[in-house]
Amino acid sequence: MSAPVFATPLADRGDRLQTLMSMPCGDVGVGATCRSILRAVTINDGRARLFTSRSDSTRIEPFPIRTYTPAVLSWLPHRITRQISVRRLHRAYLATIGAGDIAYLWPSVPLHIFQTLHDRGVTIVTEAINTRMADARLVMDGAYAELGLPPTHRITPDRIADEEARLRLATAIFSPSPATDKSLARSAVADRVIPASYGTWVGEAPRRPHRDPGEPVTFLFIGRSCIRKGLHHLLEAWREAPPNARLRIVGLEQPELQRLYADVLAQPNVSATGFCADVHAEYARADVFILPSLEEGDPIVTYEAAAAGLPVLASATGAGRIGAETGAIRIFDTSDIGALRHEIAAFAASAGLRAAWGARALAGVAPYDWPLVAARRSAALSAFLKDRA
Repeated sequence: MSAPVFATPLADRGDRLQTLMSMPCGDVGVGATCRSILRAVTINDGRARLFTSRSDSTRIEPFPIRTYTPAVLSWLPHRITRQISVRRLHRAYLATIGAGDIAYLWPSVPLHIFQTLHDRGVTIVTEAINTRMADARLVMDGAYAELGLPPTHRITPDRIADEEARLRLATAIFSPSPATDKSLARSAVADRVIPASYGTWVGEAPRRPHRDPGEPVTFLFIGRSCIRKGLHHLLEAWREAPPNARLRIVGLEQPELQRLYADVLAQPNVSATGFCADVHAEYARADVFILPSLEEGDPIVTYEAAAAGLPVLASATGAGRIGAETGAIRIFDTSDIGALRHEIAAFAASAGLRAAWGARALAGVAPYDWPLVAARRSAALSAFLKDRA
């Protein structure tokens, strides 16, 4: 059994995670990650509360949630109501947080909230959900240049400066992956970094039905920011795909890639969709998961695919913490298209290879069940704050 969250010394001070997310907190993306961490904290007998502009979820959580979009406006898009809801949210949050609380601020929280809490002497914990924008911009500029495209990633000097200022005001920064560790180690806040990970709800993973040996082997890619996720490398490799393989893409949204790789996307062995709410069904229909990310934090989809028993092919960035710590992920170099083609061909040809790496992924993901992840995070945070005190 995992240790209780906020064990000594935090529990002795009555500390509570007062979590602030200025954007809507739902069941997908960053919101789902935030809610999973808080749910696991509560399962482990920790104390947590979420303040958010709006809760886009029907799930009943075991922790209190405070929302600030007026009920009569809740049907409107957040971009219309945020001027009201976010202002009310921030005012209520600042009025609520006490001396014994931990301000757990997610990256949507603006700089002035960090500054106000810092000036009060409040302990601020934040998440580095991706590598620092200063490093990410270099990676993304290179990727767009390689494709002959103007950079449309929206990582501007102003956004970089804002992120750096917020990080400097934090007491502690959770770093979820080796990529974020390295990025933060090159910054002025390297001494505030707590290496951590993300995870998945292992027991909720989909169960894959029996496959007919004669069926095509389905390779699954999931990622909404496709150039950042390296989809162009996968599409380039797929120009010479094995005859018994098919590619399923979930999250295809960038018109640039759709134009550059229109011929590949039109192949009969390729299917694509945009946003998908039911990714569990996609995992259940797949045989291999593939993620050639160029820039990431710690991708949740890697954990979800592993928990579904899928063999996972990924770049070192896409493999995240589980890939670095367990050897459960088959890692390839995204710059070597020939090597990627070889991996695709090998996994398409061998049911034994797929079974072996699927079993390896399933065994490797067990320590990344969210309650275990939350217990490790809380122990690390307790030790960090004790040392600083």
